Amino acid sequence: MDYNNKLEPIRMPEYGRHVQRMVDFALGIEDRTRRNQVAHSIVQTMRGLAPSMADGVSDHVYWDHLAMISNFTLDVDYPEGTITEERFNIKVERPQYTQNRIAYRYYGRIIEDMIKRACEMPMGAERAALEYFIAVQMKRGYMTWNSEVVDDLKIFKDLYELSQGEIMLTPENCKIVLNPNSIDKGGKQKVVKKSAPKFQARPVVKNKRK
Repeated sequence: MDYNNKLEPIRMPEYGRHVQRMVDFALGIEDRTRRNQVAHSIVQTMRGLAPSMADGVSDHVYWDHLAMISNFTLDVDYPEGTITEERFNIKVERPQYTQNRIAYRYYGRIIEDMIKRACEMPMGAERAALEYFIAVQMKRGYMTWNSEVVDDLKIFKDLYELSQGEIMLTPENCKIVLNPNSIDKGGKQKVVKKSAPKFQARPVVKNKRK
């Protein structure tokens, strides 16, 4: 009998261990034609496991997830535009934690609270709308803090990490539209140190001897 604490961690919990085992099985198939057939079957299984997410979501999302579950080692004929390991493993620079333990300083505590709220919501249109709103606010916060353009994929990866894998957006199912005028061009906030108030010394009065 297999015990959960002895099994390999599930790479994408939303699809369960069954899909992960299917992917591992596909990795062992030597015949490419057969491997492609199994890959298509896995994608259909993934769609069936998340019917509420399937509405309005193209198969590209599931192919992206398939590549991620296999750690980008499954060699099959992916649709054009499927995420690659190079695109996924973009450089992520983590700022130091603050006293409030904000994981990413430029996103802020409010964003973390909103992510927690979204993760507690059932899958559906309302949650999808909140996830998109969070992504927009994250991109605005990043660009305001760093004063540079950021790729949507960077935001999606940060959101995935902050939500502990609960929220997964991809360039194929989400496009962040941001008004440039809403970005504060000031960049990183500077801490202005206030100088100590200056006190004028009183003149020393010497006592005259009588």
